[in-house]
Amino acid sequence: MKKHVLFLTAAALLSAMALFPSRANAQFVNGSDYIGPELGLGFGYGGGVLFGGMFEAPITNPGTVGPGRLAIAARIDYWSWSDSYPGAYSYTYSYIPIGVLCDYHFALSDPKWDLFGGLGLGYVIVSSSYTGPAFTEGFNPSSSYGSGIFITGQLGARYFFSPSIAIRAEYGFSYLPFAVGLDFRF
Repeated sequence: MKKHVLFLTAAALLSAMALFPSRANAQFVNGSDYIGPELGLGFGYGGGVLFGGMFEAPITNPGTVGPGRLAIAARIDYWSWSDSYPGAYSYTYSYIPIGVLCDYHFALSDPKWDLFGGLGLGYVIVSSSYTGPAFTEGFNPSSSYGSGIFITGQLGARYFFSPSIAIRAEYGFSYLPFAVGLDFRF
């Protein structure tokens, strides 16, 4: 199911890229903010298809911190997963990670591409439910994870297929996992 959803999402985004002119004269630039939805996979703390969004704004000019520029990014995602043993018990977890990152955007000669990496902090809201016999000792699956602060990082790339629309792929660690998104510059 998860692979099917990701395949369909990737196919839809690639199809959309074919509809726009390939002469995009854009790169990650100051004076513009970027916002967009994302779809991906939650992993590491249970898996699931994630839905979310991203906002990013440049904060330095090229040459201030090397040839690239710094930006502040914020992400919020949601995913859930569950497991059950028929006739015994079932449990469900849901995650809402909210992260703020400082990204470094590398200076590239091709204006269609934007490569970046970043580090940040976040807070994850975890909720769980358990149905089954009462636990008297041992592991209780509904209380094994809790909400809290986390440190995160990410590597990513954008491809601008028009001056104001880009496809984005990010791979993060901690609670901000793999995601593919469509970004709009405004």
